[in-house]
Amino acid sequence: MKSIVALTLFAVCTILNIIAYLPQIIQLIKTKSADDINLSSWIIWISSSVCYIGYIILEAPEIGVLSMEFFLLFMMIITASLAAYYQKRKRRKSLN
Repeated sequence: MKSIVALTLFAVCTILNIIAYLPQIIQLIKTKSADDINLSSWIIWISSSVCYIGYIILEAPEIGVLSMEFFLLFMMIITASLAAYYQKRKRRKSLN
């Protein structure tokens, strides 16, 4: 029974973590603006995720947790990339 509850909580956590990035990504694409996004924070989050993946691989190489963290890293990279792109694009437009 305990393992069923734990697996259910893990599944819910995974789904919510994935869904949590979607509004930001959609907002970036819709508005084509990253004015309120601090890129430094996203770089720190990405670095943290890479370190956590390293920890998982070394200490507890469970495929479910590792897969989730890789997917979350992917979502973070998408968000940071979009933010960097739109911030750079805005700077180029302001220079012209």
